[in-house]
Amino acid sequence: MALEISSGESRGYWKYHVPDKKFKQAKAVGKINNEKATLLFDSGAEVSILDIAFARKVGCYVDNSQTLECEGVGESPYMAEGRTRLKITLAGSLVYFFDVWVGPPTGGQDLILGMDFMVPAGIRLDLADGSICLPDEVRIQLAGRRPMYGDKVVQVFLDHHARSASENQPK
Repeated sequence: MALEISSGESRGYWKYHVPDKKFKQAKAVGKINNEKATLLFDSGAEVSILDIAFARKVGCYVDNSQTLECEGVGESPYMAEGRTRLKITLAGSLVYFFDVWVGPPTGGQDLILGMDFMVPAGIRLDLADGSICLPDEVRIQLAGRRPMYGDKVVQVFLDHHARSASENQPK
């Protein structure tokens, strides 16, 4: 089958395209119950899960009366063995109190923040820029990522009456 552009379609714009380049996960540093923690912002996770070892470390009370069967990519199902209430601090001073599931080790991060947290909190992932955007346009840089635009780049916005220098040149 030939891959062609159909009538009415146009090519998409690649902001940054390097075939086979691997990109890092959307991780950032925050605080859980006032302890420094690595947070994974996972749009593929429906629920948020706290690593059981980290829960013990920060002294979380875990309500074991609730369980949830979870399924990861390519893994067999596992059980989240309870829930706990957390104080999650982002950008140094934005505090969220949130109930999360407590489960087995989460693979290198202390807390996986799923859609159950990100949508109500108004979080947007700006993966091209390498940042997380909170309400009021507060941005958190993702761990191990640099902005695609340096601090010396100035964004210029033109209204519909403005013309660029090249448009003003005689032809």
